[in-house]
Amino acid sequence: MIIPNSTCKLNRGFTLIELVMVLVVLAIVSVGITRFIRSSTQIFIDTSERERLLREGSFAVERINREISDAVPNSVRLTGNAGVHCLQFVPIKWSTFYLTLPMTPSSDREMDVFEMQDIDGNVFTPNNGSDYALVYPTSSDDVYSNTSNRRHLINSCSDDGDGDCATDDDADGVVQLTLSGAFSQASPAKRMYIASSAVNYCVRNNAIYRHESTISPTQTTFTSGGVLMAENLANALSADPNSAGANSQNPFRVIDASLRRNAYTQTQFIFARDGEYMTFTQEIHVPNVP
Repeated sequence: MIIPNSTCKLNRGFTLIELVMVLVVLAIVSVGITRFIRSSTQIFIDTSERERLLREGSFAVERINREISDAVPNSVRLTGNAGVHCLQFVPIKWSTFYLTLPMTPSSDREMDVFEMQDIDGNVFTPNNGSDYALVYPTSSDDVYSNTSNRRHLINSCSDDGDGDCATDDDADGVVQLTLSGAFSQASPAKRMYIASSAVNYCVRNNAIYRHESTISPTQTTFTSGGVLMAENLANALSADPNSAGANSQNPFRVIDASLRRNAYTQTQFIFARDGEYMTFTQEIHVPNVP
């Protein structure tokens, strides 16, 4: 009796051709999966880089915008060279209106201003001997130089109550400032600004730095130090920071006032990282007027 060889057929293994075909199919599938993963990973990396550039740029632009918007009128100026561009302005510590103003050539040094306090009743007291009173600054020279007699040191602050203007006990809400000199020009709006120092934003070595300095006629070009505000800047700096050509990549530009508008500042920051570029351009207007 002959038994069919069915058991042998059931136990037969893969042939070499079948193994090769399986390996080929797996290789093709692996290549497709690898490309898909690589593409997805690159998209994630590109998106992350864009978000990082967006965060860095937005922070720097917003910070500069807020500070310049609260600057003393006509205090924005530029300096620099092919390696560093610096934008300088004087932030306002307090602003108010005056009632009386000492004018040259008078020897009077007392100025009557409305009592200085915010909506919550917090009283502002100037720092005697370090804070300045500015009246009708129509140019940067009026802010940074004393030759025009539009900026003078505040030597003291007093009132008609207990003599201390920090106690807010004056019956008529008027305090007296004793100044280091008299002013040469009155403000049409009777505005007075108090400031003590200057702020500088400098672009160098593909980064933005923030510096604080004294109010001085000579503007400093900061080549080191400062607080790092943003990195990965790709602006090409020209030798003249005030140049305004069509292809200029200068980060700062100050546009002078005209008969129809106040002066304003234009910022242009080009951020680059791993082949990704992002440009932030903004016009910053100073609402404060002399």
